[in-house]
Amino acid sequence: TAELLDATKILLDNWTLGPRESAALADLLADAEGLRPVGQVTDRLGRRGQAYVYDGEDNRRMLIMDAADGSVLGLEQTFTRDDPAFGVKAGDVMTYSAWMR
Repeated sequence: TAELLDATKILLDNWTLGPRESAALADLLADAEGLRPVGQVTDRLGRRGQAYVYDGEDNRRMLIMDAADGSVLGLEQTFTRDDPAFGVKAGDVMTYSAWMR
């Protein structure tokens, strides 16, 4: 699932998906093991969406999708534990991407 989320970011960084492609991606993500719904959120651009999280070994990825059309709005990765060697604390954002079409 982590690799699928990485591939989703690469795809959306390089292509603007149409409705059919967004639906196909949503179907693919729906079958991803360990990706679970956590409810409605407001993304960093102020858009409301449905959030799904995947917990990795030391990070959490949150996928935000538009509930109306299934398009991906954003993907955020946060630390789940402190790492003093790098000066980060649990909850700090590692990366965030947002897409508009």
